[in-house]
Amino acid sequence: MEFVELRDIFLSIKPNFSSLIESREKTYEFRRYKPKYSIKRIWLYVMSPDSNLKYIAEVGGALEYPNQIPENDVGNADFNKGLKVSKFAFPILHLDELVEGIPLQRLRDEFNFNPPQGYIYTDAFPKLAKYVKSCKMRRLY
Repeated sequence: MEFVELRDIFLSIKPNFSSLIESREKTYEFRRYKPKYSIKRIWLYVMSPDSNLKYIAEVGGALEYPNQIPENDVGNADFNKGLKVSKFAFPILHLDELVEGIPLQRLRDEFNFNPPQGYIYTDAFPKLAKYVKSCKMRRLY
C-alpha cells in the first residue's frame, strides 16, 4: 500500500475570482495542470490591485476533464463541455481568510516571496509558512 503525504501550494488568483470563491459562487478552482504531488490546501495570493496573500482553501482531489462536476456554479458548465483551457478542477471544500492579508511588499522583503506564475509548494518558503500558520484566520466556510 502506498501512502501519499498531502502538501500545500501557493497560487495566484485574480481578485474577481477570489470574490466569487468567497461568496461561494465559484466552488472549483480550475487549472491547466495538476501538481506532481497531491495537495490538501491552496494558499491564494490575490493579484493586483489587492496584491496580498489572503486565503487558504482546503481542496479535494483534482478531477480531470471529461469527468463531470455539478453545473450550478461559475465556470462549471464550461468545464463539463470542455470549453475551458483548464482540464483540472479542484473542489473547494473550506475557505479560511487571513484576518490581515500579507501585502506583496512584505512578502518580498521579509520572506523573499514572489507570486507564482503557476504554482509553488509552500515548503519552498518555510519561514512564510510558519508565519502564516501563526496568523489569525477566519473560517468563511
